[in-house]
Amino acid sequence: MESKTARVPFSAGWEALISVAVNPEELFPTFPYRAEVTRRNERSVARLSLRRFPWKFEFEGFLEMAFNEPHVTYVMKGQRGLLILSFMAGDGSLVVRASADIPWEKLLGKKLQLLAEGSGKALARMAESHYVLAPLVFGSGEEFILRRFEGSLLAHLLRYVLLKTSKRSFRVIGKAKEDGFIADVTDGIVEKIEYETFSGTSILEIKKDLLDVSEEDFSEMDLNGEYIIKIEAL
Repeated sequence: MESKTARVPFSAGWEALISVAVNPEELFPTFPYRAEVTRRNERSVARLSLRRFPWKFEFEGFLEMAFNEPHVTYVMKGQRGLLILSFMAGDGSLVVRASADIPWEKLLGKKLQLLAEGSGKALARMAESHYVLAPLVFGSGEEFILRRFEGSLLAHLLRYVLLKTSKRSFRVIGKAKEDGFIADVTDGIVEKIEYETFSGTSILEIKKDLLDVSEEDFSEMDLNGEYIIKIEAL
């Protein structure tokens, strides 16, 4: 079996990790490569696809999950063999291992490294954002109320929307009594934020991947309070 490991920063803990990891149907589409989990004959089926130079890697298999603090493990069993993604929550980091037991596994080193780095980064960021934002959300779907919101939390809000909708292109509209904002995300890239306060309207250019934006990117936005959030397609 061939394996590659990666370590990514992770500021939350086991409770945050497991709250996201138990829903692979939501989590897998947030990975920075093609990934999905669907149902077939009452079983979960995972599909992964890396289409990077010099050749693509695709895998499909029945998905099994195991949770044993501080470990999360996804085992995918397909006709070609096994593909395993395992995560361990540590002190300030998430350790990820991608392993393959399939033909030509010795040639998969770079692909397994990309799988480990990408899935680890996505799980870490989604777990952090869900842990921060979920307690502030009232309602579900494409319109909900967000309480005790402030501008710096916008990075978490955008990742929360990706997690809950699986959409990589969308517009988030937030409205309060005296101010509001519009955030555009195109193919996983946060393009710009237009926000209005008592002092006028401003536009904040971001141009960063959803997994890379942070609270600091939105710290200058003077927003605070309860907002009605609407999600629209782009």
